[in-house]
Amino acid sequence: MKDEKEPLEQKQNSEEEEYSFLQEIIKDEAGDQAKWKHDVLRRIQLGLIFGLVACFTFFACKPWVEKRFEENPTEVTIPQDEQQEEEQTQQEEEQVQEQKTVLTTETYQEMLNNLKQVSGEVRKSVVEIQGAVTEEEFSKDQEDKEKSISGMIVADNGQELLILAGELPVKDAKIIRVTFSGDSQCDAILKSRDAGLGLCVYAVQRKNIADDVWAQIETATLGGSKVVSEGDTVIAVGKLYGCDTIAGYGVIESGENYLDKADGQYQTIYTDVAGDISGSGVLVNIRGEVIGIINTSVRTDDQTNKISGYGISDIKDVIELLSNGKNVPYLGVSGVEVSSEMQGQGIPQGVYVKEVDAGSPAMAAGIQSGDIITNIADTDIINLLGYHNTLMKQNVGDKILVRGKRQGTGGEYVDIDFGVTVGYKQ
Repeated sequence: MKDEKEPLEQKQNSEEEEYSFLQEIIKDEAGDQAKWKHDVLRRIQLGLIFGLVACFTFFACKPWVEKRFEENPTEVTIPQDEQQEEEQTQQEEEQVQEQKTVLTTETYQEMLNNLKQVSGEVRKSVVEIQGAVTEEEFSKDQEDKEKSISGMIVADNGQELLILAGELPVKDAKIIRVTFSGDSQCDAILKSRDAGLGLCVYAVQRKNIADDVWAQIETATLGGSKVVSEGDTVIAVGKLYGCDTIAGYGVIESGENYLDKADGQYQTIYTDVAGDISGSGVLVNIRGEVIGIINTSVRTDDQTNKISGYGISDIKDVIELLSNGKNVPYLGVSGVEVSSEMQGQGIPQGVYVKEVDAGSPAMAAGIQSGDIITNIADTDIINLLGYHNTLMKQNVGDKILVRGKRQGTGGEYVDIDFGVTVGYKQ
């Protein structure tokens, strides 16, 4: 009996083990609902906390992000003149001159209307710039139009609207404001300055310019000044008499003269357009392209009552540097190209140093009048244009090697090297 009972018990135990994984569970529906509500509330709380943290982080980082983007605007590039385009423009102008047109009252009036239309479009690119030391002085001087100058909208870097102009009549101005077409005003800053040419770039934050003002302004179109010639029609737009912005019409008297400055020569354009010695603005051709920047330093003694300025082609590289907030490289050498006649007299090819600015990097390096500069930063120099273009490719603060020749006591020229640190005109 005992043996029969043991197999039976083993069988029962085996069945219990076989079905031991099956257990009855009674679900508490009320408890599940409470747990579900608790989870939902917990998620809502976490969402609120996350949102608050995100908002706090956004507002905390916003100034840094805005500053980071403002520090990295789009680089401004000013296209240089291309010889092919200049030749094409010259051919077109010669063809126009060959077409003889009988001038009548009607055609003369039509020509004036066309010029007025061109000047009207150019005005969208011309602004008025005023500076003052204090807000009180600014309010007082706002009625004094002679304490402001005309500027040209030259570029938009995505963060700032950039304006090329001369130096403000008020020195060390702390407050600078730009008046756009339609009398809308915005605060501006002096972005960069070249004391050598008396040119500045002022910047207005794009975010401060209203949409209706954007619809009334345009970036100026830069043309080429190397193709202008005596008798060409010219339009002057700006504060020609130092007061209100107006347009004057006339012809070019000369576009072949050059003004000697440190480290280069710059084309000057003289016109018969009447204007005051304090006049400012731009010179444009009949297509509305800027060919010159009015500047008082360009005038000669017999040009005191006429508008003149720098030819745009020779200052495009300067405009590009200033528009990007960079200083214009400066050595301080006034020179002249050694001509073939001079070479025939035994003077080496290169740039003959006529004068060295006092306190300039060139003087600090030991460059003297009478030296011949033949190489700058491993680039051979054969004329003043090559000297200028090579210098413009350097950065302020760079230490470069300037090679040259100096006449010895026996009359022969010997090699001489100068270590020069590129500076800028202050």
